[in-house]
Amino acid sequence: MNADKAAKNLAAIRQLMERPIRYSTMSGLSGILAGLAALVGVAIDRHVYNHYLPREAMWINIFVWAGVFIAAFTCSAVLTHIRERKQNMPFWSPVKRRILMTILTPFICGIGLTVAIMYRWYIKDGPNQWGLIPAICMTFYAVALWQVGSFSIGELRVMAVAFILAALVSACFFQADIPGLEKGTAPSWALGITFGGFHIIYGLVVWIRHGG
Repeated sequence: MNADKAAKNLAAIRQLMERPIRYSTMSGLSGILAGLAALVGVAIDRHVYNHYLPREAMWINIFVWAGVFIAAFTCSAVLTHIRERKQNMPFWSPVKRRILMTILTPFICGIGLTVAIMYRWYIKDGPNQWGLIPAICMTFYAVALWQVGSFSIGELRVMAVAFILAALVSACFFQADIPGLEKGTAPSWALGITFGGFHIIYGLVVWIRHGG
């Protein structure tokens, strides 16, 4: 057996070994809880903006959304670990390492653009484009979902497409006066629909199709 054939066989064996991990450890419940955390974050976000000056509200809501992210990430990590233990799988695996490396770049890019918008507005007294931040978050989150979906369950790529479409709509209409909505609240509705609603729907589908 030559080296090329041996390498191909090893790659095939690795793929077969990782395939059960891809599908069996995804937690639908974590998606539902992440969606609920996002909806709570949106509610607090709107309350803060209705009771504080914009610049004060910005700093408060940074901590609000950091808390939402930590809560969602913790739920996902804990529930995934519980499912792994039931299947005698290790806490750290090649699949997890690939997921981490996959999502790191879009995560950093999203934070970078968010900081740039905050800097132009808060430090340089530039135009207030705070409403673009939800669209930025959706876009880079969608990129991460799409990439992870290449070696995970297909529902992730479906949700990635939904996030991309929602991000484009949100970017086009973040300053628009939408009938039936209070002026300036379109970005908050976009956050609620995507990070809240999409995650809940995703979680229910995964729970039904893959369990847990």
